[in-house]
Amino acid sequence: MKSRIGAVIFACICPGLVHASSNVLPRANSESLGMADANVALASDPAAQIINPANLVDIPHGAMQWEMGALLGKADAYFSRTTAASAARAGDFNARTTYPLVPFFAIANRWSERVVVGFSVDTPHGLSSEWKDHTWEVSLGSLGSADMVKLAQLTVIRFGPSVAWQTSENWSTGVRLFGQYVEAIDESDITTQRAAGTSLGAQIGVRYRTPDLKVGFAYTTPTNTKINGKQDNIHAAATSLVPGDINARILLPGRVQTGIAFRVRPDLWWEVDLDWIGWSYYDQLSIYQSNGTLTNANKNERHYTDTLSFRTGLKWEKSARLTLHAGYGYDPTPVPERDASPSTSFLRKSRLAFGGRYQLERGAHLDFAYQFIYGHPRKINASDQDLFGGTDTHLFEGTYRTETHAFGLSFTSRF
Repeated sequence: MKSRIGAVIFACICPGLVHASSNVLPRANSESLGMADANVALASDPAAQIINPANLVDIPHGAMQWEMGALLGKADAYFSRTTAASAARAGDFNARTTYPLVPFFAIANRWSERVVVGFSVDTPHGLSSEWKDHTWEVSLGSLGSADMVKLAQLTVIRFGPSVAWQTSENWSTGVRLFGQYVEAIDESDITTQRAAGTSLGAQIGVRYRTPDLKVGFAYTTPTNTKINGKQDNIHAAATSLVPGDINARILLPGRVQTGIAFRVRPDLWWEVDLDWIGWSYYDQLSIYQSNGTLTNANKNERHYTDTLSFRTGLKWEKSARLTLHAGYGYDPTPVPERDASPSTSFLRKSRLAFGGRYQLERGAHLDFAYQFIYGHPRKINASDQDLFGGTDTHLFEGTYRTETHAFGLSFTSRF
């Protein structure tokens, strides 16, 4: 019994640190959100530097332009356990999963005829999941029972300058350098852990354009962030855990996006994108305690695979004041069954989106968008023997699905 309890605890430590980084947020920029993120070639306005910095060359002459907005998301996560696991109940359960209010800000100014400079702040990764009591409850023998997963939260904020060059009549190139702040929180009946840290990264972009065709390419470097924090509120059964300092490294993958946009008719653009994310870079997370030992004996090894997502979007200039957007996207999962857990974004996802832009006076405009993200049902058959290194509790076995509603609003103006 003692070895079984230890294995279960080892497997469930730090879901907020270990798993939540597998979630990539929709773009907070409302134009992108309304096109299901299919605008590597068409992205415009100051927020373009967040998507493809080469597109900053579209900033008009004569004024500094700024843009700000936010994304607010609500997700419902569902789990059904048809067979009672040892120490876990059968039944249907759900979680309150939210994107914390995701703001963004971008500013850009034409430095010269061919050069545009900018600065931006955005949130590319993040998730907050809070499961109801007793969903992931296991028995700890004479020490009672404990919920192994309660709250897992990850926040990633990027900020930095950008510069774009119009290298020829048809070609432009852009670079964005960013600092990155990462904060992870995990709360369960076993322990509470909070950690944060900073790192650096870069994004480069290229675009080719003619009056009826635009082709965009953007690459974002992977990042390796050392986070430091504390763990406390340790359960008596967690004899290997030490209260005090902890440290780890959060590995976020590189990303390659490419898109091609066609002018179908004078008032209508159609874009098709491919989005590659190198999830295999995120191969483990070793969490060290103040005494130098690991919180998890197997270093939380991950077996993620790289993914290639598809996106397509429309941009219809309905009138001089109103432009409408729509889009669809499909994201395969990087997470194999053996790594699936309630804090992991491991479902295949389909995205449907629509939005628009209303032109105001003096070059200002308001963008609005809605995106529905459906996490296709997935049945996990791998027992906890695979997950917990020899302990067969079947805790995570069952069927999962999610439904997410994301709303965006942004405002652009000139100084």
